Amino acid sequence: MRIAAISVAPVFPHQIIGGSQKILADVTAGLNRSGHDVQIWCTGTEAHEGDFEIDGVIVHPVLPLRGAFPATHQISPVALAQTANRLSAAAEWADRVYLHADAVYLRHAIEGVEIVRSIHDYVYEEALLSTLTLPAASTIVPSDYLKRCIETTVAYSGRETIEPVVAIPNGIRVPDSLPTPKLPDGVAPREDNDLILLYPHRPEPTKGIHESMLAAAEIQRLFPERNVRLLIPTYPEDSEFDAAAGSSAQISELAKDLHADELVELHNWLNPDDMPGYYAAGDVTLCLGSFIESFGLVPVESVAGGTPAVCTRVGALRQFEGIEGISLVPQADIAAAAEAVSALLETSAEEIELGRETIASRYSFEAMITGYEKAITGELGATRNISYASDDIVELTPWCEISGDQIYDDYAGRAQVFPLLASKLSSNQNRIRLDQRIVDGDLRAEILSAVEQGILIRQFAFD
Repeated sequence: MRIAAISVAPVFPHQIIGGSQKILADVTAGLNRSGHDVQIWCTGTEAHEGDFEIDGVIVHPVLPLRGAFPATHQISPVALAQTANRLSAAAEWADRVYLHADAVYLRHAIEGVEIVRSIHDYVYEEALLSTLTLPAASTIVPSDYLKRCIETTVAYSGRETIEPVVAIPNGIRVPDSLPTPKLPDGVAPREDNDLILLYPHRPEPTKGIHESMLAAAEIQRLFPERNVRLLIPTYPEDSEFDAAAGSSAQISELAKDLHADELVELHNWLNPDDMPGYYAAGDVTLCLGSFIESFGLVPVESVAGGTPAVCTRVGALRQFEGIEGISLVPQADIAAAAEAVSALLETSAEEIELGRETIASRYSFEAMITGYEKAITGELGATRNISYASDDIVELTPWCEISGDQIYDDYAGRAQVFPLLASKLSSNQNRIRLDQRIVDGDLRAEILSAVEQGILIRQFAFD
């Protein structure tokens, strides 16, 4: 089958920026190995000089879009028209179009061909509008968490139908043996008393750069005899990959403001091939942001490389509960994060190996490729009708989690106290009946407040 894979985010011949683009490279290469004729059309930048190949897949960097999130389509009218023409050419060539991390607004340009899309970060305007307003025969997501978020959002918006949403977990290759540790070029060699913390994320606020610096400072206080080092990658100074990302100078200034400048070490951005050795060189990996991860590659890649990870209980990171070598803490709780790091430093080789085995089984690279091939090239499912329960049955949204008498909302980025409601939901499968004959007084007030804030929604189902 001829598959046109279209990505609004740029693809580069020798550099991969972000987990989503890594998945694109892995999936298209896998489809190519399976005998499909797959080619990528993506946004071009000043760094591109014509077509190139990645693992045998031809890449056409010809879309004149902005090349950075957000506001990918904030370009001139003539550039939008050119984008439509080039999308049409790709669709005419293809048997099926795969929109990776769908942000293609110009749907008229690809009419007449079946569209399968994937959604990865359900945060940006592009992804949210895609699922609510743009057609597709099927949608692929990397976690059950994101599947439930999209289905709930579409139902909540009042839509009457929804396409199939297929959860295919991101897959990673877990090496048979632990990788050889290797620090990035330009970073000082490891000394005996070093305690190396890794921050292998985009250098932007919601990924937890602020929290990681505070945690590093607290860990240094807990271990005064150790030399705490927090390693942070930075984009090339002339790049415009992410409008929210900080420059090297801004990161250094933040470290100074947080009294962590003696702990922070900046280094160049790393490619996927460099990551196993990088993870193996750390003591603990930090994933302390408020960003609503739709999967969260970093903690599982870290454990696969032999290094434990501490994560906030946000988004799909909650799915890693119980995996040996991964510890979950409340978002913005620096003391809890530091205590988790302290405990993870005692992780045994046997515990790491158990974590690696779980990850290899649960997040198989081969299973991901097989799943994508079936979803993109196989028979497409039918559109589903959305039906609603009686008006007085409401349920907890998938982007919220109950913790004691509090409910944390991923999208609000905070926890609120609901002492009566949290208890009732916990004992009733996260559902409650809003019936004045049964529920009144303070509990009713809590329910109405939660409904107003989108913490509770009317119960729905698919026919």
